[in-house]
Amino acid sequence: MDKIEKIYKKDISNLLKGVENSNVPVVNPIIADVLDEMNIDTNAKLATLSIDASMRFLNRIGEPNVSNQDILIGDLVSAYFYKCATLNKDLVFLDIMTQAISKQNELKQTLAHDKINQDTAIIKEIESIFITTVIDYYKINMDKETLKDQIYAYYY
Repeated sequence: MDKIEKIYKKDISNLLKGVENSNVPVVNPIIADVLDEMNIDTNAKLATLSIDASMRFLNRIGEPNVSNQDILIGDLVSAYFYKCATLNKDLVFLDIMTQAISKQNELKQTLAHDKINQDTAIIKEIESIFITTVIDYYKINMDKETLKDQIYAYYY
């Protein structure tokens, strides 16, 4: 079976055919590797990977080099998340993932309001919330704290 990142890139590239200068939102290779090792539905993996990539891509809004097209691409990948989550045919999964989106947004607001105290634990939670939500939901035996540390180290 193809690695989940390859499937994601192919699907998103197909969605973006005909869009000039389009960038496929990059996935976190640590998260992709963890998903590859999980014995869960491919659509659940794609949903997890795509919402993580989309949210990270959309975090760039406000930066000088981000275009309206970039924002639309981020929204398209977010829509792809909902498609994959729905194809997973598990409404509880969809619900917990949308709850994770809300929680991530709340945590980002907490950081935005307290710019002086950039709590590393909150940043780790923000960066890893989707993969840890999936780990919890599917009861995967994995050291989540080590995973959070690895994801944090990848970005910071």
